[in-house]
Amino acid sequence: MNRYISEAYSTILTAKQQGEVAHRYILGVYRLYDMLTRAYPEILIESCAGGGARFDAGMLYYSPQIWTSDDTDAVERLTIQSGTSLIYPLSTMGSHVSAVPNHQVARVTSLDMRKNVATFGVFGYELNPLTLSEEEKTLIRQQIKEYKSYQNLILFGDFYRLDILDDNHVVWMVVS
Repeated sequence: MNRYISEAYSTILTAKQQGEVAHRYILGVYRLYDMLTRAYPEILIESCAGGGARFDAGMLYYSPQIWTSDDTDAVERLTIQSGTSLIYPLSTMGSHVSAVPNHQVARVTSLDMRKNVATFGVFGYELNPLTLSEEEKTLIRQQIKEYKSYQNLILFGDFYRLDILDDNHVVWMVVS
């Protein structure tokens, strides 16, 4: 599901029904998720927004958190997460610390900055622990402990976008 359906066509639908293919596809996805969540009620499905096109209330019914974008660059995530948060709460946004240099834009950002951005969402790490230095592993343990101390506030508090100074600087706040 990580790309748009292109040249969508069905051999079982009439010419007048071809416009229904994408809609029927999503109904099929919902049906699959419904079967999975009924059979395994404790399952947690994190869906993928695929560039934002599938971050919707229907998908959240089955998948209470959605990976907002494959773009994991901390600087670009500022815009992605600010925009997504205009409609959806932080508790729905998968947000991870990834490796550097970033695999999409080759930018190098500090582990602290990547953690700060990922903190405003469902926090996690998406990197190879075998490549980390002992200092980085120690810092990550501290970051996880810090996030856990604020997790309920972040996921269930009121989120404010106080300012967007430019593409590289934002001011965010969560309050109880």
